[in-house]
Amino acid sequence: MIKDKTRFTANRRIFLKGAAATGGAAALTAASAANLIDEEAQEVTSTDAVDSKASKGYHETQHIKDYYRILRS
Repeated sequence: MIKDKTRFTANRRIFLKGAAATGGAAALTAASAANLIDEEAQEVTSTDAVDSKASKGYHETQHIKDYYRILRS
C-alpha cells in the first residue's frame, strides 16, 4: 500500500512540473506573438496612411457609373 501511494505522489509531481513548464512556454509564445502582431499592424497602418493621403475623397469611376446605371434600370 505504501509503494502505491509513493508512486502516485511521484507521478503527480511529475505532472505538475510538466504543467508548469507548459504554461510558461505558452505564456512566452503568447508574448512573442503579440510583439510580432504589433509590428505587422504598424506596417499596415503606415501603408494605409499613405493610401488615404493619396485618395482625396470620392471618385466616380467608370465601374461606379456602370453600377449606378444598372441600379436605375
